[in-house]
Amino acid sequence: MYLSKGTVVHEDFTNLYLSSLWLSVAMLAGGYARTRNRSAWTWFLLTLLFGPLAVLLLVTWPARPPRRINPARTDASASAPDTGGSEE
Repeated sequence: MYLSKGTVVHEDFTNLYLSSLWLSVAMLAGGYARTRNRSAWTWFLLTLLFGPLAVLLLVTWPARPPRRINPARTDASASAPDTGGSEE
């Protein structure tokens, strides 16, 4: 910003930079949480609130085992209604 007589006032963008960094780390933590079979939104919010402490916990805690999927529910033919005949 310029004042009269050509003097320059430097604006301090430190808070903007720090909040952008904080938000970026929270987004990365949410993405990383998905790779460890954890809720991305939960860890995003935890990182926004607690910052590096939440990231430290996410990195040090072991990953959750993948969920078991019931084969009957994923099979498309099992959930389709029985028409009892031809497809016409």
